[in-house]
Amino acid sequence: MNEIKQYAEQWNTSAQFFYEKKYYQWMCEKLTEFKTVMEIGCGTGYSTLALLNCGHKVVAIDKNIECIMAAKKLIADSGYAEENVIFLEGDIVDAQFREQTLSKYTCDIVICWNVGTYWDKQMIQSYVPYMLEYGLNIGQIKENPESSYSELIIWDACRISNVKGVPIHIIDRSGEIINEGTDPYFHALKDEFHFSEIVYDNLRAESISSGGRELIMSGKVNYEGLVEIIFLSVLMQ
Repeated sequence: MNEIKQYAEQWNTSAQFFYEKKYYQWMCEKLTEFKTVMEIGCGTGYSTLALLNCGHKVVAIDKNIECIMAAKKLIADSGYAEENVIFLEGDIVDAQFREQTLSKYTCDIVICWNVGTYWDKQMIQSYVPYMLEYGLNIGQIKENPESSYSELIIWDACRISNVKGVPIHIIDRSGEIINEGTDPYFHALKDEFHFSEIVYDNLRAESISSGGRELIMSGKVNYEGLVEIIFLSVLMQ
C-alpha cells in the first residue's frame, strides 16, 4: 500500500472516532457566528461532515487525493447536496494554489484542525525550503519534521486568514492544558498577523494511536491503542 493511501485509511479511523465521540461537534460550537468555513486539511471528511451538520457551508482543502475521494464519498453518502461543500485538491504552501484559492473563494473564517500528513524522505525534502522560509532551521526540522510541518501549515493558514481579513480557528492536539499564561507560540502568531484577540479553550479527550493514525509525541511514535490527549482550541480574530 502506498503511503498516501495508508495515511488516508489510518486517519479515517481516528477521524471517525473523533466524530462519534462528538469532539468535532465541540470544535464546531466555536464557529456558530460564521456561515462559510474554509477548511485547511479536511482529511477524509468527518470534520467537514460535522461542519455541515451544524449548518455551515464549507470550502474543504486537502493535498491528499485519497482523503479528498473519501471525503466526497462520505458527504455524498450522508445526503448533502453539492452546493453545500466545495472540495479542492491542493497544497496551501504552494503560492500559486494559495493565491488562486484566495482570489476565487470567499469565507467568513479559516479553520485548521489537527494538522497531519504522510511522511517519507522525498516529502521531507520537498518541504524543507518552505520550513526555512517560515523560520525554522535544519536542526529543528531534522529533530521533529512532523511538528515542523504542523507549524508551517498553521502559519500558512494564518497568512490566508490575514489576506482574507477573517478570523482563524486552530485545533491542536496537546499533552497539557494551554492557556494565555502558558502559550508563547500562538501569541507570536497573533502578533505577527495582527489579530486583535485570542481565545483559548481545552477539552480532555482520547485518540486512537495504534490502529488509527499513530500519534507522535516529543518526536516518538506512541504505539498504544487509546491515548489521552487534550484538544487545544485557539480562535484569533
